[in-house]
Amino acid sequence: DEWAVPVNLGPTINSSSIETYANISADGLSLYFSSGDIFVATRATKDDDWGTPVNVGIPPNTSSWEGFPYISADGRVLFFYSNRSGGYGGMDIYMSMRPTVSDAWGPAVNLGPKINTQYYDIAPGLSADGCTFHFTQNDATGWSGNFKIYRTTISPVVDLNGDGIVDATDMCIVVDHWGENYTLCDVGPTPLGDGVVDVQDLIVLAEHLFEEFPPVESVEVDEDDDGGQVELELGQILVVTLESNPSTGYRWEQAENQESILEQLGEAEFKSSETSDPPTVGAGS
Repeated sequence: DEWAVPVNLGPTINSSSIETYANISADGLSLYFSSGDIFVATRATKDDDWGTPVNVGIPPNTSSWEGFPYISADGRVLFFYSNRSGGYGGMDIYMSMRPTVSDAWGPAVNLGPKINTQYYDIAPGLSADGCTFHFTQNDATGWSGNFKIYRTTISPVVDLNGDGIVDATDMCIVVDHWGENYTLCDVGPTPLGDGVVDVQDLIVLAEHLFEEFPPVESVEVDEDDDGGQVELELGQILVVTLESNPSTGYRWEQAENQESILEQLGEAEFKSSETSDPPTVGAGS
């Protein structure tokens, strides 16, 4: 059929500011768009008018510019671009997740150097099955240059402990976090999961059982690295070795990571001091 005459969404949605990059949810009941920040308007049914837009909040918004919002088919993952500091270039693509559509958005995570460049990376889009990701990239600074559309695939990380093989150990990690919103194990039914560790994740692991993967390279740091910087690639394991002594209550714990970059695998492993003396209360270790 021919396209109908466009209808302005009116003053409920539009304002004296610039409203751009509208994206509607799969169920047709949520309208995401950018007006400096990311906003969302909702309606009860497709026959109703849109309600007053609300700012989706911090996170994912910041004091920087956020735009091109794209909501996943299940409503749990929001992709967008931002020029916030700490990225790889002028505009980077980020994602924010939530366990269910009723929950608040989690911290925004930069998609990393495989997607983002020193230039402008914008216009994200995800297929309904969560396995194909599209975005636009240019080859010059700012809005100049040649913008082209790129596509990449998303595969679940099923070697959960990074030992080079999918086996019973990985299954146990899933069972240990059963019923939780634990993103490391939440790999089904789509690679980005469904917000809970359940049988869907076991099914995905079973499909890859006994497959071998190159072992994940570890990056090791200790007290000599205090104050320095260490850069890791996605999937690498950070091994931190620090002096401690549980017998005296002197031990280390990982503080909550505000950027949701690190996920702890297992519990801290205590090793006695490498001396010929037997371990005693208060001994160095």
